[in-house]
Parts: sequence; C-alpha cells; structure tokens
Amino acid sequence: MKLLVQGDDFGFTRAVTDGIVDSIDFGILRNTGLFANMPSAEYAVSFMKDRPHVCFGIDFNIVSGPSCADPKLIPHLVDEEGNFIRSSVRVKDERYKTEEGRREMFPAEECWIEIKAQYNRFVELTGKKPGYLHGHSIEPEPYKEAILRLSKETGVPYSKVIRAEKKVGGIPFNRGAFNKKVFDAEAQLNKDTVKRVLDNSEILLSYEIASIGGHPGYIDAELLKLTTLSLERCKDAEMCMSPEIKKWIDDNNIELITYYDLVKI
Repeated sequence: MKLLVQGDDFGFTRAVTDGIVDSIDFGILRNTGLFANMPSAEYAVSFMKDRPHVCFGIDFNIVSGPSCADPKLIPHLVDEEGNFIRSSVRVKDERYKTEEGRREMFPAEECWIEIKAQYNRFVELTGKKPGYLHGHSIEPEPYKEAILRLSKETGVPYSKVIRAEKKVGGIPFNRGAFNKKVFDAEAQLNKDTVKRVLDNSEILLSYEIASIGGHPGYIDAELLKLTTLSLERCKDAEMCMSPEIKKWIDDNNIELITYYDLVKI
C-alpha cells in the first residue's frame, strides 16, 4: 500500500512551522502546504531547500491573516485592516447556509484575484511552482472554482481532483464540529490521532493508495489569536512522529509517497 501523509498550514505561525518541520525530520510527513500570506511564510520557506524528499504545496488561506492582493480589490473578503474575515464569523452568517449566499459573500472575481496573488507569492518566495494546490478551512464554491481554474492554467494538481482521479482512500471523517468553528479545548486535548489511525488500519490497508494527516504543529500565542483549531495540532504532530505509527508502516511494508509520486501513478 502507498500512503500519502499530508500536514497543512506550513508557515501559519513559527510554532506551527517548527512542528511541521519536526514531523518531517523525525516522522512520516512528506507533504505540506504553505500559507503564503502569513508573516511566517518566509521562515517556513527557509526550511524547504534542505528537504528535497518533501512535496511543498500551497494551502490557499482566505480566512486568517493579511491578504496578498490589494485589499481594495477584494473588499468582500477582508476587514477594514486588510485581514481576512475569520471562518468562525463566516459560518454564522445566514447567507453562508445557501450557495447563493456563499457566492454573494465570496465573489468569484475577488476569490480569483486573491488565489492568484497567493500563488504568485509562493513562486516569488521559492522560485518555483508549488507541488500541489490545496484548500483550507471553509471552501465556498467560488473559492474552489478559483483553485480549479488555477490548476488548469498552471498544470499544478488540485489535491481534491487528483485524489479522486487516483482513487485515494482515507479514514471517514465527521466534519460537523469542524465546520461550526467552535473552540472546544477539552475535545482538542483529548484527540488521539495515533489511536484513530491504528483503529482504522484495516480500512487504510484495503486501499492501494491511502492518505492520513491533518494539521501538525506546535502551539504559540499567535496561533491562539488566529484560529479555533489550535491545541489539537500537537496531537497530529505526535501521530507523525509516533513510534507506533512508524512500526505499523514498517510491519505492513507501506510506501510513503508525495503528490509528485501520485501524479506519476
């Protein structure tokens, strides 16, 4: 079985970045997407060149931190300070309940302008194209359409599309609480990603290609200001570096792959 291990939000904060780097260097993480709009993006990019075995993609972020595009060009996406309107605010808007409302909240042209600006920022920082394109947090229709359009224009695979094409399997995931964007400290601290993977071993091993991952990282004060998904990141990092998970991989002759490999399959 081939296994694609993905960790999102590279460059979100310095602590998240450090946790992702450790998940690579001391663990099984082989794919991670950069938050090109965040102040810590340059710090994250500094780790890329010495890790050629990793596929560095881009996670398009329109719910946290500053925009890459001129805020005047994307007035529906940002607040008066030029920062993205938080997802926890977005999902409470009545308009978000319908596609018509979501398209009003996230105009297609504004989504395209920001998605392209973040892509260009990635290229500017790294000198190359990302290995894959990936969505982050809530994904209204115009946002996904912008990523799909960019994928077709650049030839860089969109994670949703290539996973479907290659029939990549995974663990069933209940996104109910996730989509409510409510901070539940107890639930996050009680998360056991290692157990979740091992408990679903038979499901994962039934696929020719499977994926696991999440949001590995460490926690700093900046992260707590930016997202409701905070404390559980250390649990996902624990999974990536877990001796039990490494043994499961060895015992089952699992091959760790990247999106670069997935394209070739």
